[in-house]
Amino acid sequence: MPLQNGINSIIHTATLADVTGFTYSKVYAGAAATPTINGTVTTMAAGSTIDILVRSISPTANVFVIGDKANTTDPGRTTGIIL
Repeated sequence: MPLQNGINSIIHTATLADVTGFTYSKVYAGAAATPTINGTVTTMAAGSTIDILVRSISPTANVFVIGDKANTTDPGRTTGIIL
C-alpha cells in the first residue's frame, strides 16, 4: 500500500529489510547504532530517524526501516524520483 495521509504502513528490522518488495523512506534507531545506508556508514543516536529513500541497508541490530509495500504498477519504483 502506498503512503496515504503521511502515514507509512510497514516497519521491518534492518535485518529483514526487503528493498525489492517494499519502499522504505525512513530509518529509525532504537539504540545507538552504525548501519550502512545506501553504501554510507551512518552513526545514529538512540531514538533518531533519517528520512531517506533506502536502496540498501546493512543488517544492524536495533535499526528499523519504515515504509510501504512497493507499487506493483511501477516495478522500477522510479515514478516521482529524481535521480
